[in-house]
Amino acid sequence: MNDPDIVVAVLASTSVILVLIAIVIISVIASAQNRIKQQMKLTEAHLSYEKELRKVELEISEQMMVQFSQELHDNIGHILTSMRITIENKKLDNPEFAAIFPPIEGYLDDATQQLRLLSRSLNKEYIANQGLISAIQIETERIRQLRRFQIHLTAEPQQTGLDKNQELVVFRIFQEVMQNSIKHAKAKNVYIALKSEPMFELEIYDDGEGFDYANTIHSPAASGLKNISRRAQMANMDCSVDASPGRGCRYILKQK
Repeated sequence: MNDPDIVVAVLASTSVILVLIAIVIISVIASAQNRIKQQMKLTEAHLSYEKELRKVELEISEQMMVQFSQELHDNIGHILTSMRITIENKKLDNPEFAAIFPPIEGYLDDATQQLRLLSRSLNKEYIANQGLISAIQIETERIRQLRRFQIHLTAEPQQTGLDKNQELVVFRIFQEVMQNSIKHAKAKNVYIALKSEPMFELEIYDDGEGFDYANTIHSPAASGLKNISRRAQMANMDCSVDASPGRGCRYILKQK
């Protein structure tokens, strides 16, 4: 075989090898792309399932809230009404003891007002009709009447820019945080601030004893904190918690 034939043979062999290499590379890339697409489909399916699961969880939770709200209003309300009627009868039967009843009636008035506000705060339809800002103001007033700490509320926006489901979830987070403050914070003051520009943000800060967040979040006692985080994700929001012993606790809920 002369030199030109050898050159042609080498070039032909090289071309074949290059084509084979190109085919292998293309096959590998195509296979990788297919795996990525399959993984993306699985991820999307998982996210869709998680989203649907959270939606169902929220709906069930809210249905239970509505039922509890109605039972609370009907049953406890009936008991308070019966107590008020009993007091009125006692005042008529024993006018000489009439002076001892006004303080009791005052407590009944407070209990009735608390019941009314609590029942409303558990009813999602009432919250949806009132709007988030008004609902937080009403709930703040209810908690203020408990006289556990001073509450300082700053609510700039009239509109939050959130949809109804997001507002409902944010309100439930607000209730959870406030209950934590009532039960654990031992605070003198709680500061609440809402703003909607450039994005919605709710900040809640207390000057209580605080806690070790890094250790608490991984403990069995962190169900409330984890519930807050889960609810925030359901509403497509971020919730950060800044807490340490002796420095109080700050929650910041932001729209993504």
